Order: sequence, then C-alpha cells, then structure tokens
Amino acid sequence: WRVQRVVTSVEGDLGQAGIAWSCLGGSSERAFTSKLTEVYDTRFIEAPSSMLIDATYEFDGKILRGAILDRAYEMQQRAGVTTNDVDVSWDPTKGNILTYTTEKGDPIELAVVQRRVEKPTDVGGFGSDELYRIKSSAGGVFGNTAVYRAARVRRRYRRGYDEGTGKRVVDGIEIVTTYRVLDGVAGVEMPTSTFKSRIRMTQL
Repeated sequence: WRVQRVVTSVEGDLGQAGIAWSCLGGSSERAFTSKLTEVYDTRFIEAPSSMLIDATYEFDGKILRGAILDRAYEMQQRAGVTTNDVDVSWDPTKGNILTYTTEKGDPIELAVVQRRVEKPTDVGGFGSDELYRIKSSAGGVFGNTAVYRAARVRRRYRRGYDEGTGKRVVDGIEIVTTYRVLDGVAGVEMPTSTFKSRIRMTQL
C-alpha cells in the first residue's frame, strides 16, 4: 500500500507534539512544521493466532480473520531507517513493543500499554485507540539518560475506492495527544498537545 499522510492541525505545546510525531516515525521536522505530505509504503500481515485480542470479524455475512499493520516495515519505510544500518525490532505475536534506532543513532522504544480496537463492519469503518509509553534518550550531555513520554494515538479508517483509478483505498484520521509524565506516571488528565493527521492508503 502507498501511504499519503499530512498533519492538518497542531494545538498546545508545539515542541512536545513535534517530539512525539518524530518518535512515532515522522520522516522530517519540516514535514511536521510545514505540513508537507509524507509518502511511503506500508503493508499488512495476517493477524497471528497467538494475539490476545480476537482478530476475527464478520463482513458481508462471512467470518474473516483480520490483518494487522506490519509495524516494523512501516517504521523502516516512513522514518527512513533500514535493517541494513540500524536495528528495528518488533514481534507481531506480541505486538506491544517496537524498538528502533534513528538515522542519527538515537534509540527509541515504543510500548503500547493500553489498546482498544474497533473491528470492521459492513457499513462502518474501523479503528484503534492506543496509549504509548515512549522511551528515548535525553540527548546532549545527558545522552545516556532515558526520557519517558506518553501519547495516545487514535485512528479511524473507512474503506473505499479511488474515483479516478478504481483502486482500493483506505482513508483515515489520526489524532495524537501527548501528556505530561511525572515520576514515570503519565497524567492523562493533563494533555500537553494534540495534533491531527489525514491519511490515505492506496493499494498498489
């Protein structure tokens, strides 16, 4: 699938929003601040049978097994990192932790600590609501010191067809909210920023 993604609005602490966007795979600071369209590839894989969440759903009167996003592949494509140069680690049978190293050599750990999934339906869309714990380095003279951040990522998708080409498309909206972290605890009642993105995935 070919992904086109663009930030449409940012509210609150621009710095916190930008850091979260970058840690979650954002390709460049300019794409965030100037609201440029990111273009990259992604793919889906069959949901592992060992998943804790039931991956089956009913569509058009049939019981189907869902697919999940290949998060390691998408991170490689979107953030511009490759397994030839850096390590991207993600186990789809567990799915909650992804680690990677940025092109600058900074280690990042993304851990989903809370997840809610909305399964596809015949008439509606589908989506997810995930709370992330983001671990990164402080940088500078404190480079070896770990910094923890928290962000909630909500996505809502709807399937369709491109009117011009007839190809299958998935249109989506992503809302990311960052939170203040005190003594290692995320204050979800204290959001620091919110940014929204528009996403379109087109089947290749």
